Amino acid sequence: CVTGVQTCALPILILFGFTWALFHHLFGGLRHFIWDTGRGMQHPEREYLAQATLIGGIVCTILVWIAAYMAR
Repeated sequence: CVTGVQTCALPILILFGFTWALFHHLFGGLRHFIWDTGRGMQHPEREYLAQATLIGGIVCTILVWIAAYMAR
């Protein structure tokens, strides 16, 4: 696992989780920015923004990893 970091599952899983955490934090910040403008505070909009934060983080993480794999 030390010599072949690219083939070991644990570092790849950690990097995948870290990538997701970065995107999730980015979209959470955008959600708070939207709230700072006074929008999205009602019940349905709050739920949609929370779901968009989660789904957006997952989708962007997968897209970045696909692009990185194809560029490799």
